[in-house]
Amino acid sequence: MKRSMRKGIAITSLAAAVVVGGATAAMARSGNGGINVGNSYGHIQGSVYWHPKSNGKYPYGGMQVSGNLYDTAADSNSVKVQGKVSGYSYTTLWENSDGSGSKKYGSKVVYDPAALWVRDGSVQFCRFNGWGTDKCTSEFMKR
Repeated sequence: MKRSMRKGIAITSLAAAVVVGGATAAMARSGNGGINVGNSYGHIQGSVYWHPKSNGKYPYGGMQVSGNLYDTAADSNSVKVQGKVSGYSYTTLWENSDGSGSKKYGSKVVYDPAALWVRDGSVQFCRFNGWGTDKCTSEFMKR
C-alpha cells in the first residue's frame, strides 16, 4: 500500500472516530432514574421523575428532582442545584450553605404550566460565590 493511501485511510478513520465520539457525547439521558451531577466543589446525587399533568396531584407536566446536595470544598461558598424544562430558564431548587462535608436533602419540581408532558430538561449543580460567576456543571435529560 502506498504511503499516501495509508495516510488518507488514517485521516479518514480519525475523522470518523471524532464524529462518532461527538455524537455519543451529545446523547441525553432519558427516562426516570438516578442523577449524579457535579464538579470539584460538590455534587447532587439523587433522581429525576417525569410526571404528566393530572387533575389530582400535579396541575402541570413537570420534572421532579430529588436528592442530596453535597458541599465538598472548604472554601466558604455555598452550593446549589438548579433545574429547568424546555423553554424556561434555570431556577434554583435548593441550596446547601452548611459548609464543607455537609449534605442537604431536597425535592422540587420544575414545570411548564401549559404542558401535559414536558419533553426535556436539565439539572445543574453550581458553586455559588456571590459575584455572579458561579461554577456550574449540568446534565441534559429527555423524558
